[in-house]
Amino acid sequence: MNTYGARAMRHWRQNLPNAYRELKDPEAYFTLAGEEMQAQISDLIPKLAGPDLPGEDYQDKVARLSRARASAEELMLADSEFFPPPEATRQEWEQTSPQEDALIDWAWRMQAQLEDLSDTSLDFDQAAADWMLPRDYLEQIATASSPWEFWKANPSAWEASAQARWERYLNEDATDR
Repeated sequence: MNTYGARAMRHWRQNLPNAYRELKDPEAYFTLAGEEMQAQISDLIPKLAGPDLPGEDYQDKVARLSRARASAEELMLADSEFFPPPEATRQEWEQTSPQEDALIDWAWRMQAQLEDLSDTSLDFDQAAADWMLPRDYLEQIATASSPWEFWKANPSAWEASAQARWERYLNEDATDR
């Protein structure tokens, strides 16, 4: 396995552990990946280096070819399918996605809307789709005297919602690659 294949293998082991475990023969996969990357780099170097320059001495030519190699490697590695972005973890997703505080805030705002105390346009069906919660759960939390207490008293619906939203995130993220 060449250095490009080894780099890709390390990247996958560190950043894509689930995808790495799914590979039937990682050694063969990354050996071929490295050969493919090497071929792409080799094809790109002459294009980036251009023709020999009139009056160019040996050291200048070596420098030009070295710059072309470095540029070809950088371009190939940046665009290579063998270096996809790291997998998101559930913990990272939970830290960066609206969670229970946002739901409780929505419930308070919906209560104000239902009591004509607020001129918002919140919608149960849209919230059900966004939060992946049953409409009746949202109606109950929005009419509870304490949405926070209702949320704490009904953990299974919230846990199912979080799992469904995490799976939706993974599926949406996979299609972006």
